[in-house]
Amino acid sequence: MNEHLELLENIINAIPPENDGTDDIKNIINNTSVLQVRRQIQEGIRKQLFIETNSDGEAMATKRLGEKAFLYYISSGNVKMIKQFLLKRKDKNFFDPVEDANVGEVSDNPLEQAISMFVSGITLATRAAIEGGLPEHIAYALSDNYIKYSLPIHDIQMLNDLQDCAVYDFTQQVHQYKYRNCGPIVKKCCEYIERNIHSKITLTELSQLTHKSQGYISECFFYDLKIRPTEYIRKEKLEYASKILHMSDISVSAISDLLAFPSTSAFIQYFKKMYGCTPIEYRNSALDT
Repeated sequence: MNEHLELLENIINAIPPENDGTDDIKNIINNTSVLQVRRQIQEGIRKQLFIETNSDGEAMATKRLGEKAFLYYISSGNVKMIKQFLLKRKDKNFFDPVEDANVGEVSDNPLEQAISMFVSGITLATRAAIEGGLPEHIAYALSDNYIKYSLPIHDIQMLNDLQDCAVYDFTQQVHQYKYRNCGPIVKKCCEYIERNIHSKITLTELSQLTHKSQGYISECFFYDLKIRPTEYIRKEKLEYASKILHMSDISVSAISDLLAFPSTSAFIQYFKKMYGCTPIEYRNSALDT
C-alpha cells in the first residue's frame, strides 16, 4: 500500500504546475506566512484533483448527484422526501469522509472536520431554501442561530443530529412559505400532488380527497394560485423533470414514465412549451453552464 502511495506521490510531483497567479498574489499580499499557507493549499488542490479525476475515470463532481437531489428536496419544500433522507442516515456520522465518499476532508482533527462540515451544510441548506423562494431574512435567521448555538458543541454526533434538525426546519419553512397564500383546500391538494408526483393525478382524486366538487376545487386553485389544478399538476411535474435532467443522465422516455405522463411525445411537447426547448436541449445547456 505504501509503495502505491509513494508511486502516486511521484506521479503528482512530476506534473508541471500551471500558472497559479503567485506573482500577482505577491503584489497584493506581503505576509510570507500567508503565502506559504497558500502554496500548501495549491499543492493540496493539485493532489486532490489528480486523485479524484483518475481514481475511477470520472471527476468527483459527477458523484455528487445525491447532494444535488438532497438540496432540491430543500428548495422544493419536499418534507416527505427530506424525512426519508434523514431517516436513512440516522445515527451515522455523515461528516466523516470515510463513511461518506461525498464528504471532503478538510481536517485531520475529527471535531474540526465535523464543525467545518456542519457550517458548510448549513450554508448549502440556506442557499437551497432561498432558491426555493424562502425570504432571505428567514433563511439567514435560521442559518445564523443554528451556527451560533452549535459552534460551542464538541459532541460530533450531536452536531450530526443538529444538522438534521436544521435541514428539516429549512425544508419545513420553504414548504410553509410556498403555500402561505393557499386556503386549506388548495394546500391539501398541493401537498397530495407533491407526495404523489410520480403517479397519475386526476381532478377526481382531488375531489375525493377534499370531498368537494371538481368545479369548486378548480375555482379554489384559480383564486389562490391563478392556475387550474390540471395545469398546476403538469407544472410541478415538469419542474421536477427539469431537475432530473440537470442531475442525471436518465433517458427522456424514462423520465416521462417516472412522472406518469401519457406519452414521451406529450412530455416533450409540454416541456418545450414551458421551457422553450426540448428536454435534451435543456440537459445539454445545463451541462454547458
